[in-house]
This record gives sequence, structure tokens and C-alpha cells, in this order.
Amino acid sequence: MIDYTIDNIIDTLAYFVEPICGKAQQAQANRVPMPKGEFCLLTPLRFPRLSTTREIRQDTGDPSTSAMGYTEVRQADVQVDIYGANAGDRAIALETVFASSYGYDKIKSIDGRLAPLHSSAAIQAPMINAESQWQERYIVTLSLQAHITVSFPQDYFDNAEITTKQVDIHI
Repeated sequence: MIDYTIDNIIDTLAYFVEPICGKAQQAQANRVPMPKGEFCLLTPLRFPRLSTTREIRQDTGDPSTSAMGYTEVRQADVQVDIYGANAGDRAIALETVFASSYGYDKIKSIDGRLAPLHSSAAIQAPMINAESQWQERYIVTLSLQAHITVSFPQDYFDNAEITTKQVDIHI
């Protein structure tokens, strides 16, 4: 039904972020302890619309597979929490590379439906962990452009067989 989900967007971004920030995983996964060492958590924040919805006919000629697609462009804002040693340096590296031509080319090569727009400045936001110890954390919010299509089954009427029949007219 939806061709590019929030999980797909997070997976694409994680593949780009991991070489820079360490192991990446989606945040808010219940009963999953935080990893040790250098890692980052990706939290989807909001998805404001950037375009109006367009219709895309997906007529396959077979009523069982034909559909109507509704596509639009959305801004995907994802918070990246970076933990561990040198988290500040890794946050600045992410912020820098994300805004570069390398970042654009790399993300587009992973999935053509996603492109970087801009990032926030890295901010320090240390936290107290489960062991009551301060843990170094930096936060960067990445904004991306996502092309999303939602499809629903649709019947199409694209041909007809017409026959004529002569009738007598009595007045």
C-alpha cells in the first residue's frame, strides 16, 4: 500500500550514518537495552508535506493488479542521538558530510526516493544512564526529502466492445 515507509527511511539513513557515528538503530524499541560503546539512535520526529498529492495511474490491464497511486513529497525530520567517546566530533562530522555533495550522492545511491535537505547544529545533551552515570550524547536533527506513494486497488475502463443492431421504427 505505501511504497516507502518510515522504517524504510530510517533504514536508508542508518546505512548512511553508521560509518560516521557507529552502530545505528531506531529509537523507541521496547525492552531493548542501549548498546555499549559508540552508537547512535534514530528517532523519526515529523513528516510535513512539501507538495500537493498527484495521482499516478497504475493500470496493468488486469483488474486484480491495477491500482491508483497517490504520490507526494514530504520532509522527513529525524533526530540522531550520538553516544560514546568523541560523540561531539562524530556529530560534527555527520553534520558536515550530510550537507555535502558526498552526502547527497551517497544517500541517493542507497535509495533514490530520499535526499538530504539540511541539518541542525549539533548540540550537547548529556544524560544519566541506568547505572546513574553521566553519558556523553550529542543530538543532530537531519531533514530529508522523501518521495512517498500510497496505492489502492483501482478498476480501469479503457476499452469496450460495441455492436450495433438494426431496428424497425414504426410511427
